Amino acid sequence: IRLFLGGFINASNAQNLNCRSLAKYLDKSSFEIHTMSIYSSPALEMEGVHIHKCRWPHRGYIYWLYFIQILLADIVYLPKGNNLSYTSFLCMLFNKKSMTTIEGIFDEEASKNAIRISGKKYIKYYQRFSQRYSITQFMKAYNYEHHRLETSSEILYLGTEPSLFLNNNRLQSDLKKVIMIGNDLVRKGIFDYLELANHFPDLEFHLVGSGNGKIDILQELKSRKLDNLIVHGLLDQQKIIELLKEVQLHVLPSRSEGFPKVVLENACNGIPSVVYGDYGAQEWISNGVNGFVVANLSEAVQTLTTLKQDSKLLNTIPIKSIALGKSFDWAIKIKHWETAFIKLY
Repeated sequence: IRLFLGGFINASNAQNLNCRSLAKYLDKSSFEIHTMSIYSSPALEMEGVHIHKCRWPHRGYIYWLYFIQILLADIVYLPKGNNLSYTSFLCMLFNKKSMTTIEGIFDEEASKNAIRISGKKYIKYYQRFSQRYSITQFMKAYNYEHHRLETSSEILYLGTEPSLFLNNNRLQSDLKKVIMIGNDLVRKGIFDYLELANHFPDLEFHLVGSGNGKIDILQELKSRKLDNLIVHGLLDQQKIIELLKEVQLHVLPSRSEGFPKVVLENACNGIPSVVYGDYGAQEWISNGVNGFVVANLSEAVQTLTTLKQDSKLLNTIPIKSIALGKSFDWAIKIKHWETAFIKLY
């Protein structure tokens, strides 16, 4: 089955990385895999995968690349909202069996962003695909209730690669260091994170990522005078893994997410996460068992207070956190994806 994965597998965006994992783990004896790379990122080679480079100028060349790859494919998988009207039109024009994944809730902010990228008819464009999957039950219910965007009854969960983050030798420790990781820190709730740092001056709060042009992190810290907050900026994966060895807790105070794989990556390292429940995190996190789902900043403060006072709780949860991360191993989840592609074919 000639399968076109419509992402750039050498880029760091979440959907691109998912395409990279699919290309890596899909059964090469069943699928002839074609995907793309972008000229401005380091080249990437993958055994058994045909990688087509999107050359300069990107904005023009990408239309040709989509055209020829969709034309030649047996099945088209397009996870990204970019060029949605064009790619979905090509799938209809060539009568291609096509699939997309809805990887976020279209709340007010996400809807504005989708309109900015794809236009007001973005829901109509998604409906052009032969099959649509949500990546969580909460997402499926929310988007249908608010936008009548219907997806398959089956949930197609994303995976992670535990071997990259696994730390079975984590030593018992009191709560000393907390971390937040993200590249759009305003949307991901940085101000709540700064409030936590202010509330717990005896803890180290580490910050990895960028403000994505929405906030000057260093200027914000100068105004708040937080001596216990350490800003690392953007780090490559290996440096993040090294940093995680020293951390006991991950905090993601975002109100709008799809399926934040950073939670699973931390879990594989034996680091539980504190997250808000707005986007249905209760679906995969059991509160107080393998992580913590809270409703607001006040509950987040209470959770950190409890963990500071009860070191036994902090040292029993990592075992269940690692089990959570392992349960989403791509080696397991890829079977569901292969079944979905073959069924569509």
